[in-house]
Amino acid sequence: MIYRFTQSRWSGLTLALLLSAPAFAAKHYIEPVMVNIPGGTLTLQSPILPLPQANSSSATSNSAAVSSAAPEMTPPQPVIIKPFRMGKYEVTVKEFARFIAATNYPAPDQCRQMLSKKWFELAPGSWNQHTHSPGEYGPVTCIGWPAAEAYAQWLSKETGKHYRLPSEAEWEFAARAGATSTYPWGEDPEQACQYANIADHSANEAVKRDYDGLEYTGRWRRQTCDDGAGYASIVGSHKANAFGLHDMLGNLNEFTADCFNPSFSEKNADGSARTDGECNQRVWRGGSWHWAPFAVNKRGGLKADFIGALEGFRLVEELDAKHPCNNPNSRQCRKHTNNNPFELELANARRLTVKEVTTESKP
Repeated sequence: MIYRFTQSRWSGLTLALLLSAPAFAAKHYIEPVMVNIPGGTLTLQSPILPLPQANSSSATSNSAAVSSAAPEMTPPQPVIIKPFRMGKYEVTVKEFARFIAATNYPAPDQCRQMLSKKWFELAPGSWNQHTHSPGEYGPVTCIGWPAAEAYAQWLSKETGKHYRLPSEAEWEFAARAGATSTYPWGEDPEQACQYANIADHSANEAVKRDYDGLEYTGRWRRQTCDDGAGYASIVGSHKANAFGLHDMLGNLNEFTADCFNPSFSEKNADGSARTDGECNQRVWRGGSWHWAPFAVNKRGGLKADFIGALEGFRLVEELDAKHPCNNPNSRQCRKHTNNNPFELELANARRLTVKEVTTESKP
């Protein structure tokens, strides 16, 4: 099912008030909904990228630019992926709020976000106060790579589990879910609206409405399909891939653990993150609501201290020797996987959104 989001822009005040409610003041964590990812093999090969410039963003960088020229590709790099668990959804505002409440983490208060016909500008804004958020069940953004890393470390400490950001190889293996095509669903970009929140008809109508006739044209291209969302959407609002993961393409660009390098290295043929090279810059994957669908092998890089409204993250969980999901078909693993109350909470949020839109559309 595709969910339609008709609200224009949640005001920063609205979102801040939502997150000041007592439920958000609790200092306990929310356990993320996880999916078991089997081991396997993958060949990494992507367009060669230049190093990100100091002021570049995923909204304007060369990594996201549309070009008719065939890109120069990196040498193919085979990798072996060990089994792991991955977040079914991008980390939400509500989950991140528990981290802030528990740690008083110094979250950024400036964020590059969409404010005018200039598209994206640096302005006051933070994880709970910025434009275009669908609310507490939307993916958290305006945080930067260090905050995503700090969240993973905090949650690991709280739960006794090993949560972290995915490596590039893990991310692409999970996003492909066995596919070898340009997109996880095949070769047709017009099918993207079933699986991803991208720049499409709804996005174009939203920016025209909210920014004095601004449109996705030329370099800022869009698909003609309609995913129902003008900006970021509640996580899980579109179809999952074959592994059961939602929003691997679209909604928000997702941080990985890798340092930025123009190409891949055989030193990381085990699927681990690359921790050499330009480590003041980090790799992101997946594209966002602001872009037409990205090929699953497309990658980008940002300065680690860059704070923008198009970037978020999801977690992976490492499987130690005693983890019940080393045997994903075991009763213990199914119990471990299927009894997460946050899954029901997210499903209810999506249903309420559909109900509200249906009510509004009646004459």
